[in-house]
Amino acid sequence: MPPLPEHTAGRVPHYVWVALLLLGLLWALHSVSRPSAPEGAVTLRQALASLPQQPQEPPQRVALPHILDDQPAAWWGQVDYQLDWPRELHYDDPAQTRLALLLPRVGTRFRVLLNGQEIYQVGWYAAPERNILSAWFPYLVNLPPGLLHPDPQHNTIHIQVQGQLLERSGLWPLQIGYHSALFERHQVLEVWQVKGTWMMLISSLLMGLLSLHLWRTLRERLFLLLALAALAHTVRLALSVSLEPVLSYGWYFYLHRLAFTWYVGFFLLFVAELLVFRDRLVHGLAWFLIAFGPFWLAWTLYTQNYDFYRIWAAALAACGAISLLWLLFKARQRGAFDADQILVLLVAVFTLATGVRDFLVVQLNFPGDADLRWTSLGSLALLFTLSWVLAQRATASTREVYRLNQSLAGTVAKREAELRQAFEQLRASEQQRAIEGERRRLMRDMHDGLGSQLVQTLNMVRSQRDTLDAASVESMIHHALDELRLMLDSLEPMEGDLATILGTFRQRVEPALVAAGIELDWQVQDVPVLATLDAQGVMHLFRCMQEIFANVVKHAQARRVCVRTRHDEVHVYLSVTDDGVGLQRQQARQPQQRGLSNLRARAGKLGAELRFFNAKPGTGVEFAFPIHRTLTPEAVDTAPPIK
Repeated sequence: MPPLPEHTAGRVPHYVWVALLLLGLLWALHSVSRPSAPEGAVTLRQALASLPQQPQEPPQRVALPHILDDQPAAWWGQVDYQLDWPRELHYDDPAQTRLALLLPRVGTRFRVLLNGQEIYQVGWYAAPERNILSAWFPYLVNLPPGLLHPDPQHNTIHIQVQGQLLERSGLWPLQIGYHSALFERHQVLEVWQVKGTWMMLISSLLMGLLSLHLWRTLRERLFLLLALAALAHTVRLALSVSLEPVLSYGWYFYLHRLAFTWYVGFFLLFVAELLVFRDRLVHGLAWFLIAFGPFWLAWTLYTQNYDFYRIWAAALAACGAISLLWLLFKARQRGAFDADQILVLLVAVFTLATGVRDFLVVQLNFPGDADLRWTSLGSLALLFTLSWVLAQRATASTREVYRLNQSLAGTVAKREAELRQAFEQLRASEQQRAIEGERRRLMRDMHDGLGSQLVQTLNMVRSQRDTLDAASVESMIHHALDELRLMLDSLEPMEGDLATILGTFRQRVEPALVAAGIELDWQVQDVPVLATLDAQGVMHLFRCMQEIFANVVKHAQARRVCVRTRHDEVHVYLSVTDDGVGLQRQQARQPQQRGLSNLRARAGKLGAELRFFNAKPGTGVEFAFPIHRTLTPEAVDTAPPIK
């Protein structure tokens, strides 16, 4: 045998308690399913059967149960059962005697006559097309004292039955005796046959809905199989306790038996899934029942031969037994069971045993009391067991999800800390790169601008030591100082504000314009922020403006210069126009000229389009900056300095 799961020392596993409980249930079933009558009552096991619609047929002494499906076709209609009054049952005064009949199973339509008077009936006068099914219910029929004969042996009791093919119509052993003795027995039968069925129906429905919900939530195949099995069982039970179904009998028979077939098939698939087996034999048997059952039952309904259903009931029991035994064998080969698997197997074997007992006693008329169906209790025990296992599985899944979430949260927090640290390192590296880039730019600007001016001044002083012009030296030193101021201005945090940048440049250039007698027309307005105008971009723009204003002062012969900004949805425009002599056509066609080439190169680094135009009179230069352009690493200052 495979090893059992380990348990805490001194603690009895739960499946042991369940096994003891199942033994107690078997004892209870045996106690209530006693063939003998209670004290004060007598069991009638024979009757004189006759055919009222065929009076030429002589009455026959028959043993109960008398199943009409097992008789020739002449018995498939109406049958009259005459019961002998038992000698053991006697009374002195009929008026003081309260007697009753207990009919555990009779049908499908019937009536009871005492001394020729009808005292009870179920569906006897209903229209033939109505579907009346009384066999599932026990009946306690009071014998009116006023109809009893003073001599008990002169009493005659007739039970007339209208049969329904395939429903095992007829009469089963019944009991006659004192009402008080039979009332208790009737209550027991009512609880086990009717109320127990309703309890199973509700439990099965709840189990099916719960399993379906868990399947939709967890998407685990195990819950889907259990949901299908439980819902199929619910349909069967709902049809079983219906005295007058709305369906025709053909549909009732087909759906009732098909629901039970699918219940068995899906349950076998569920057990295989629970034991983590994808065994071909078990799956083949289960799918054989599920797929072939509808056709076999349809053939049974077509032929109206109950023996075909007996064969199918035997196939259900055989498939269940073979599957469970095979799963036990495979589990033994694999290794240890877990506690839930042992529990389900125990209850499944118990349910199978109750089903086999009912098949032998009810279907094949083996010795035993057919008043109670043991399968009802077996199915109920199985449903409660599966409910517990489902709760365990769902709880375990929830705990596992919680554990995984906790683990995932810890992992995410760890990765987040690592990413934060990496981000801080990257940001520090980027800041260092930016500082290094700014340092290189300043060194380049100082070398190309300020350094160049100082070198030229030094060379002039060395070469013209005797004829040195102080005014020229002063001019060159002022130029170098302007270069230094320009670089310092570019370092101011202006955050892409073009108006602020131009205002800073105005402070540097306006004194030179005043000295040259040139009027400055300032038409600068607020425009959207430009991402390209960082420190490096500001330096590019300063040098462009420096070049433009140098041309205005030195070459344009202008009296007035206008600086103007505007924008639309796409661009910000900066234009500088003068009223001087204008740009010569040949100059406009020579982009290689040093000053114009520098302007185009620096405008390109800013991502701006540069346009020269005739201001009539004078010259105009316009920059068109894209509003949404971001600064790219390629915007490196490679243009030569403006002289």
